[in-house]
Order: sequence, then structure tokens, then C-alpha cells
Amino acid sequence: MFAASNTAHARVVVNASSTRVTSRARVSSVRPNARALDGVARLQGLGQLCRRRIVARADADVEIEDEKAKFVPAHERKTLSKILPEQLNEGGVLLKDAPEQWRTSFTGFLGFEFMGVRTTEMPGLRVLNIDPPVFTVDDFLGAKECDALVESARESGGLKMSAIGGADNENIRTSRTVALNSHGLESHPTKNAILKRAEYLLPAVEGLSGKPDAFTAPKAGESKWAFELPQVAHYSGGEYFKAHEDGFPLSIAVDKGYQRRATVLVYLNDVEKGGSTKFEHLGIEVQPKKGKALVFFPSTAACMPDARTLHTATPADEGHEKWVSQLWVASSTPPVPTPEELEEELKEKAAQAEYAKLPRAQRRAMEKEKRKADKKANKGK
Repeated sequence: MFAASNTAHARVVVNASSTRVTSRARVSSVRPNARALDGVARLQGLGQLCRRRIVARADADVEIEDEKAKFVPAHERKTLSKILPEQLNEGGVLLKDAPEQWRTSFTGFLGFEFMGVRTTEMPGLRVLNIDPPVFTVDDFLGAKECDALVESARESGGLKMSAIGGADNENIRTSRTVALNSHGLESHPTKNAILKRAEYLLPAVEGLSGKPDAFTAPKAGESKWAFELPQVAHYSGGEYFKAHEDGFPLSIAVDKGYQRRATVLVYLNDVEKGGSTKFEHLGIEVQPKKGKALVFFPSTAACMPDARTLHTATPADEGHEKWVSQLWVASSTPPVPTPEELEEELKEKAAQAEYAKLPRAQRRAMEKEKRKADKKANKGK
């Protein structure tokens, strides 16, 4: 069940090299939305939106070659747009201190290709990667809120071995998980705090937790948002979650009728050694810090999974443990066309292909006749 399951449905990638993102991460030109991203090409670090291609690798010099700007949907891109290395080493770009044009461009880009984010009044929002977007929010939860949820989850008796929906590899994840809809956790104050703050951060779901169907799985074509129930996961020293994607493969998303659009992962304790969240293709590792939220988008605005968000929960060192809360925001997939609609679309495409083969003079004559017929028909109305 969508609301009650503690199964972490994930697209597991055991062999990372099999994904469509290559190790030679490229930052190439993409034509931005003209209004939302006006002027973004001039901003340092937003190379994928420039009218040139930057081929970069962590262990190689940067090559630059001219290329005509074009638009490639996020789920088809084999490219990355990164902040500067020194910015990443400093913990990311603190958005409130970034130039106004940079903030406006990044916010517009999020809303256009992924999901709108309320970046105002979020003083602790730090951008770790531009495309695909990855950011953290400092002090998303207070220390007392974190401690209370950890204590309640530990004493609930509900922690069970985490399950992976659709994964054949039984050893892909070794943590224990409890969903916050049982064992006395249904109305936990910290659960409510996570939902309310996620709603504020992501305006598309503002007020969602107060609706009776907030945790009901959406159906294709409904244009509906929903939460998967928040979970708490516990990793003892040496436990892990191997490389995986949170987004569903397209065939599974179509079958379910919904896709995971946002991941909000909140660290509930400090982990001194190990336990980082590692993005395999981005060169990013986020170390757990109590109260910090890690936010990224497993799929695009078109509900297409983004393989570039492949990530791993690395093991905490022996003698250490990690507690996290996971919240996934889901939305309906687009309507599934009927067989009749698909047949009609194929016929139309075939007719267009045949028309394109005709000599130019013949096409012009046909267009002229059509205009005459349309004009005559309009006079008769």
C-alpha cells in the first residue's frame, strides 16, 4: 500500500557503469526557458546553459569548444552543471548570499524542469549541484525534534529490515526502517514538522498533509500530488544502501500511475565517521549533520527518471550509527493514451512523413488549395 508500506521502492543500479551517465561528465549547452532563465548563460557555474560546450573531468584539464545552443530534456542529458570546486569544499553555495541574478536563474530553472522551490526565507539553503539540482537546508529540524523522533522510533518496536521494491539483490540494503503510521508514531510532532516544512519548501504541495487523500497513491492523469509516508531508517556501523535511484523506471511509473518527484532526506544525528550520502555521478558526498535536510529530484517535471541522481548510503564506521528520516513527494504520471489514440497518432505521423516526401512545388500547390477551401468554408458560416 502507498500509505502504509515501509518498502523503499528504488531503482537499484549494481553496476554503475551501465547507466546512461558516463564517467566523463560533460557540461554542455542547453537552451533555457527565456523568461525564467534570462541572462543565466553569463553566470559562472551554469555552463550547461551557455552557448558553448565545456568538457570537464575531475582529473583532467577543461576543454572548451563552441557549439550551437540547443535544448535537451533533463532525463536525456548526459551532462552535469556543477558549482565551483572551492564552493563545494566550503559546503555549497549559500543561496541567500548568492547574487540576485544567480538566485533568480536557479529558482527559475528548478521550476521549469523539476519542481518549484520556495527559496526565500530559507537562510540555510546551500546548493551543492545545479543540474541535476541537489541542495541541503541547514536546521530543517531542531535538535530536540530530531532526538525525540530517534527515541520514539528506537522504542517503538517497529524497526524492521528495510525492503527494496523490485530489487533482486537481497543484500542491496542492510538498514532497518519503520514507517510513521504505526507503533505510536502516527501523530508524532516531528513527523508533522517534517511534512509542514517540506510543504513550505515545495509550494506545489503546500497544505497537502491536511487533506484526507494526502497519503493516497495518485492515478495517472489526475494531476495530483501525494506524500509517501515518512519513514525513519537506522543504520548501525557497517550497514549501507548500495547505489540506487529513488525514481521509478518509466515502465513501473506508468504501471503505478505516479512517479517520485522529490526526495527530502533529513539527518537525525551527527555521524562522525562514515555514513555519507554519496552521489555517484556528481562527485558529491553529504556528511550527516543533525537537523540538516538533503533535497534532490529523482525525476523531472515530465515524470521521467533522472539517472544522474544515482546515490549510495555509505556505511558508518563500526561503533557509529546513522538515523535518517525519508520523505518522498509523488505526482500523477501523464494520462496513458488509449490504443485508439495511439493508432490515430501513428497514422498522423505516417501522413506527415509521406507529405514531407512530396516535391516542394506539389506541397505548395496543396497548401494553396487548402487555404482556398478553408476560406470558402468560412464564408459559408
